[in-house]
Amino acid sequence: MIARLFAAALLLAGFALTAGAATVPVGFTDRQIATGFTSPTALTALPDGRVLAMQQNGIIRIVKGDVLLAANFWGVPNVDSTNERGCLGIVPDPQFATNKFIYIYCTITNGTASNNRIIRVTEANDTIVANSQVTIFQLPNVPSATRWHMGGALRFGIDGKLYVAVGNHEDNPQPPATANSQNLASAFGKILRINKDGTIPSDNPYVGVAGAYTAIWNLGHRNPFSFDIQPVTGRLFSGDVGQGTWEEVNDGTRGGNYGWPEFEGPENDSRFSPPFYAYNHSTGGCAITGVAFYNPVTAQFPSSYTGKFLFQDFCQGNIRTLDPANAAVANFVGGISFPTNLALANDGSLYYMARNQQTGNPNPGGGTLSKITYTGSQAPRITVNPQSQTIVLGSPVTFTVAADGATSYQWQRNGTNISGATATSYTIASTVTGDNGALFRAAATNSFGSTFSSDATLTVTTNHFPVATITLPTATTEFASGSVINYSGTGTDTEDGNLPASAFTWQVDFQHDSHQHPFIPATTGASSGSFTVPDFESEANVWLRIFLTVKDAGGQTNSTSRNIYPGTQLSSLTPTGTPVNGWGPIEKDRSNGEQAAGDGKPMIIGGIPFNKGLGVHAPSDVRFNLGGTCTGNFVSDVGVDDEVGDNGSVVFQVYLDGVLAYDSGILRGTDTRRSLSVPVAGKNELRLVVTDAGDGNGFDHADWAAGRITGCGAPPAVVISALSVKDTANAADWSIRTNLQAGNQVYGDRTFTFTTVPALVAGSAWIRTANDSKTFTGNPAVTFNIGAAQDVYVGANDIGPKPSWIDATWVDSGENIVTLEADGTSRTYSLYRKRFNAGQVALGPWGSSSSMYLIIVK
Repeated sequence: MIARLFAAALLLAGFALTAGAATVPVGFTDRQIATGFTSPTALTALPDGRVLAMQQNGIIRIVKGDVLLAANFWGVPNVDSTNERGCLGIVPDPQFATNKFIYIYCTITNGTASNNRIIRVTEANDTIVANSQVTIFQLPNVPSATRWHMGGALRFGIDGKLYVAVGNHEDNPQPPATANSQNLASAFGKILRINKDGTIPSDNPYVGVAGAYTAIWNLGHRNPFSFDIQPVTGRLFSGDVGQGTWEEVNDGTRGGNYGWPEFEGPENDSRFSPPFYAYNHSTGGCAITGVAFYNPVTAQFPSSYTGKFLFQDFCQGNIRTLDPANAAVANFVGGISFPTNLALANDGSLYYMARNQQTGNPNPGGGTLSKITYTGSQAPRITVNPQSQTIVLGSPVTFTVAADGATSYQWQRNGTNISGATATSYTIASTVTGDNGALFRAAATNSFGSTFSSDATLTVTTNHFPVATITLPTATTEFASGSVINYSGTGTDTEDGNLPASAFTWQVDFQHDSHQHPFIPATTGASSGSFTVPDFESEANVWLRIFLTVKDAGGQTNSTSRNIYPGTQLSSLTPTGTPVNGWGPIEKDRSNGEQAAGDGKPMIIGGIPFNKGLGVHAPSDVRFNLGGTCTGNFVSDVGVDDEVGDNGSVVFQVYLDGVLAYDSGILRGTDTRRSLSVPVAGKNELRLVVTDAGDGNGFDHADWAAGRITGCGAPPAVVISALSVKDTANAADWSIRTNLQAGNQVYGDRTFTFTTVPALVAGSAWIRTANDSKTFTGNPAVTFNIGAAQDVYVGANDIGPKPSWIDATWVDSGENIVTLEADGTSRTYSLYRKRFNAGQVALGPWGSSSSMYLIIVK
């Protein structure tokens, strides 16, 4: 529905609406409460009044008290949001008040394929509980050629079962005999009914039918993008998005068949159930995108709306009412700029989302969330009261109010109107002593009267705020499961001096993406201490945040925090050789940016921020020496950075010791992040490659976001020692060197230089040999020690055959070094690699008149 219906909107030139207040009947108000959504798709109101708003890419935002919270509720990982795929449905559990379960319908990548899944998470403190996500139900894979008709709506019935709308997963109408919608063996083109744990109810209509998909409740749908179930009656009305002529509202019964693809719109065939209501696209409509029965816990709208079925059309930009008793339809709301979903709150308010854009890739942040309420002959209702505040003398202060149904506001101080203070907020730029104890409130007014907010008390003090400082752990501290973290801090105050231990309060939270999970609750009474890190989440984007709050004798407080991250972070490692990057330098802990170092922005993929990682630009190639000592995984989230909008297309690849271990497939700017975890136990080299996906590298800003290596200390430094050259005549010209680079002198007895040093060995430790040692025949020709298991490379001149001791145990790396001799002659050396344990390394003689071999240790 999402992308396909936008194409249909191109045909409706008269409906190029713009964002703004909708047209509502007399007595109703329409208020925009949040902006900044990208391709909003699904909406649900929780029983406690909070609202969850979901984007197609899996970012879920939370609205509390009609205020959009800064932190995301969750970012669903590995979402396939191409075309109409993505996150399309969300609903709370009927027992949400006690179990805090929320169910989400999303298209998730599954290796080389994708499928739609129902994921259950547990909510706590406006986010999800760590590791609570569980997939309770999976649909078959989306056919690779299918772009449209995923369905996605979720609702609970009065029977406690979870109903699921599934589109036909077909881009074009198929012959009825082979169409998914009429095939009982297919899950597609159906309304499904499952238990809350994903199992199949025994009373489903096709349980026991040979070959049938037993979750089916009814069939014959094209793309039932939205549906609702009426409380008390249990009646199910679905909005089925039509092909090109009709939109349908179907009365969904057990075992019903609604005719697609044999019929669209009104029909008279005893094999099928006709739509309860249908309307032709000639009226300007194109897709039913949101529906709800107006049966809230508390009815706010006039009684004539109770029991009506509300449905909105994307292209008409309206919401209409449908009477379930007689199919009578009436206009309700108009002038919405391409609405995509709606939800009814328990207090009777109606929320709706708008895309504010007809066609093409979504405008980042262009979507909005609005709220319709009924005030009628009522005065406004306060929804956000101003809060009491304590402010240091001379500091600014701002009070804020919000109300449903208000047409104007007036702020008061101690019951007296403040001249000119008629906005939803009131600010004092610099507080004075006389402001201490003042009471501030706002009157919200409409034609039926005024309502006052509660009073907010302003306390102005001369007592300065204390200063909290965390001294341990340091900002570079990294941890693992089982690590003991020592913490300490200081608290100073202008009036009190150094604050005692009783003034300190510490708290530690686990951070995940843009939300947090409690770990150590607020604890008072110590200026230092320690804790042990338990097992923590396996996802890449996790860290610990340590809070310190100090309180002075006058009750003023100040807080600070420090983030520490699990080891070993990519951005704390030094690459081997010279990294390759398609534009500017590789950036640490920020996006690629432009040509200058440090000019990248904070890393964000699909709306999820990342504090750590590498920002690169395709084509990119960066390598790290693991030393064979790691026991865990390389974990990372990857994707095109949001700074390039919907542009860019890249492929992420991970190589271990030269072998491809991970390939992301093509990721575009419209995709959310992908998560990867690649075992690295015993591996020596981690190579991270980003290609341009074969279409040029414009806008290809790619993030290895929160990339880290688990079970791995710092890679061992390459140490060469105890060099012993058996060719005593030329031994003085041999030496141990570091940081191999083009331009270095090749031999100790020649002025030859390296002109090409491949990234594989650039930056490595090496031994400068003597060219005159080439004819020495003693065996060994040289010995030296290495401090840890390392790869030793021998560069063999391609002029003649290599000596017999460079046998099958030496692996041809496929890389070459090129040198330039004094007379202008260019020589090529093939690099052969062999792994040696810590200790002595012995190499044989070259025994030839051609140039002496090279020695590199990595």
